Amino acid sequence: MVRSAKIKPQYQRETQTSPDVLSVGLLIARARTALLTSLDAQLEPFGLTGAQYSVLKHLAEGTAETAADLCRTKHYDTGSMTRMLDRLEEKGFVRRERGKDDRRVVFLRTTSSGRALLPRLRTTAIRVLERHLAGFSAAEIAELKHYLGRMIDNGQPANHEG
Repeated sequence: MVRSAKIKPQYQRETQTSPDVLSVGLLIARARTALLTSLDAQLEPFGLTGAQYSVLKHLAEGTAETAADLCRTKHYDTGSMTRMLDRLEEKGFVRRERGKDDRRVVFLRTTSSGRALLPRLRTTAIRVLERHLAGFSAAEIAELKHYLGRMIDNGQPANHEG
């Protein structure tokens, strides 16, 4: 059985083409905003924001090592990233280390306090996501992941060459 949820009027957007066409970009942006707002609220007791959690996660997983890596990954400007890293350093979750071979390079490392807190932060983030996916079947979640993955793939530069 395929369930179909009715889209609330405030999430629909009429276009000249058809009143039934939804603004997919608007819905994705609103879903992202709702997720981040919920995550920020749930991480407040830890003294962190969702953006700060994401930075800690990237550093701990090794997907970023420098502020420049994080700026590329997170699409932040360097000033915003520097301020966020300053706050994480003040809280004792991140430390900066000069490169041994090139002193101009500053590597970012999670501290033992940051690493110790990550499992609780991950659990909190998972609970937020589960709340937003409440009522979705496993098949619907798989389908959503498939569609979002296709959108991401379609937006890759290699798909626009030629």
